[in-house]
Amino acid sequence: MARTSSAVAGFVAGVVVAASTTAIAVTGTTTTGTDVDSKATTTWLTVKVADAMGTRDTITWVPTGSFAGSAEERVPRYPMTTIQGKDTKQLKLSAVRNEQVSAQLAIASGQNLDDVKAVVGDLTGPGGAKLSGADTQVRFVKYVPVQRSKSEVDWSATIDQVSSGKEVSGDRNPDVVGDALEERSSVDVPAYAAQPLWFTFHIPDDARPGTYTGTVKVNADGRTQASYPLTIEVADASVPAPKDYKFFLDVWAQPETIAKNHGVKLWSDDHWKLIEKYNRDLASRGQKVINTTIVDNPWHHQWSLGTRESQTATPYGSMVGWSWNGKTFSFDFSRWDKYVQTARRAGLGPDIGAFSMLAFQDQEHLTYTDTSTGRTVYENVDLGGARWREAWGAFLPAFEKHLKEKGWLENTWLSFDERPINTMTVVKDFVHEVAPTFDDRISVAGSISTEGVASNLSVDWGGIDAMTKEKVAERRKAGKITTFYVYGAPAHPNTLSFSPAVESRMLPWISAQRNLDGFLRWSYNSWTSDPFNQPVHIFTQGDEYLVYPGKDGPMSSIRWEQLKEGIEDYELIAQLRKKDGGADSDALTEALTTATRNLDGRTKDVRDIETARAAVVKGLTS
Repeated sequence: MARTSSAVAGFVAGVVVAASTTAIAVTGTTTTGTDVDSKATTTWLTVKVADAMGTRDTITWVPTGSFAGSAEERVPRYPMTTIQGKDTKQLKLSAVRNEQVSAQLAIASGQNLDDVKAVVGDLTGPGGAKLSGADTQVRFVKYVPVQRSKSEVDWSATIDQVSSGKEVSGDRNPDVVGDALEERSSVDVPAYAAQPLWFTFHIPDDARPGTYTGTVKVNADGRTQASYPLTIEVADASVPAPKDYKFFLDVWAQPETIAKNHGVKLWSDDHWKLIEKYNRDLASRGQKVINTTIVDNPWHHQWSLGTRESQTATPYGSMVGWSWNGKTFSFDFSRWDKYVQTARRAGLGPDIGAFSMLAFQDQEHLTYTDTSTGRTVYENVDLGGARWREAWGAFLPAFEKHLKEKGWLENTWLSFDERPINTMTVVKDFVHEVAPTFDDRISVAGSISTEGVASNLSVDWGGIDAMTKEKVAERRKAGKITTFYVYGAPAHPNTLSFSPAVESRMLPWISAQRNLDGFLRWSYNSWTSDPFNQPVHIFTQGDEYLVYPGKDGPMSSIRWEQLKEGIEDYELIAQLRKKDGGADSDALTEALTTATRNLDGRTKDVRDIETARAAVVKGLTS
């Protein structure tokens, strides 16, 4: 993706982050907390939070006031305006079979709270049917520091353009935002700090339709602080298993950072086990593409000092070994094969993306082992020049032959990132010359100008209006895939760390409203060495990752969960369209308009999504 050129700003001096607990001074007293923001808090901030709470006693509340829409809003660590939802007494959700439904409750107190947790009881439904409370996952929203680095180019969204101000809170030393979802049995909460509890209800695929009732309790300090009656209305409809999603999700994962951030040796057995865990997480969202590298470091970046370096904190390496004996190139596909096999075993695919014959923001180059010396050679070449043609003229036929042997040829794409049409034309002509089997398997994320080249095109936000429904339908009839993507821009809608949460849920609705096949995002996990304390490498915070490194696998985020549930909405819309013979009814058109009528989550009515979704479910069940 096109990225900004930015010097990474450091944090304000004096921020100290402990590994487990950190002292926090509140109106002259000392207590302990467990989050990165649990540091010296000024009296003025304490007073503001107390005013917002309306009490110094322990309170719980439902963000947005409605449990059904509560997950579509980020809860500030330090609420600065009157807290809404304190008077909500009942929790109500609607669901269909085989889907997940997220919701939030929040708790805060003028005193330290220890051992905060939630208990979800079994829910009883029609004819004594039950939904097990144990199947409900309860996680804790973890607050990460906001790194206020400013981009050097105008198009990259800044925090002030993205956040409404209520998502981010603190005293700029640093400010924090709730994003990661921590898996633990309980959490301690410092005085005058809000702590959201994130519920994920998993509805079985054999659940009997009807009304289920139960209870949710919020406990702290060894006693129940609040008890809510819970109702879940399960409609007579289902979403398919993720492997059968029609939604084309293409999120770019990076294996190198998994090894680095988990402290294991690259490509060791432990690394492969971790890769499999991250693959299963991707598969749970219906990820359709196994993205691979066929060259070293395909993504560079023009830095402010004029140097070209990797655009990720940890560079991508090639999964294919290139060798040169002085006369010919040869290729070792063993690691590439294992990566594909590992991903497919976890449920990813069936498509395979191979990055990339073209360098991103850099001169074309080759990296290979000179077998006569054993040294690694980095050689700059000219696009379309003799040496470039020699190298790729050897690779493409060898790659084609290997893919035929593995039975993967029909699923493998030559993938490109934001290369201009004049450059893509050189590649297209060369591919047709030496390996025409790939003519119809070129995948591009970028400008709509490449529409004629790319059988799989993810168009950037700037070109999305030019990708009309008619053009999409024409491409689909020809067997072509059409999606869209966002990156450090636009400011709205987006999936940045401090983006309004509802925007991630809305993105698949945008695909549905525009009749697109899905959504692409760079990146899934291109972390810094410590994303919990230094969350930015060079791009807008969250642009580089959708999940975090957990204890022994991925730690989800609000953004990642909301995107999943938007994809489930897309699946219901696809079923309704099929039921209606492929045409959009007036009710569906209105629902799509409602869900997408305001793309700026700062001012969007989060009830829009629930209203639109209810209309879709009604259309399916009536």
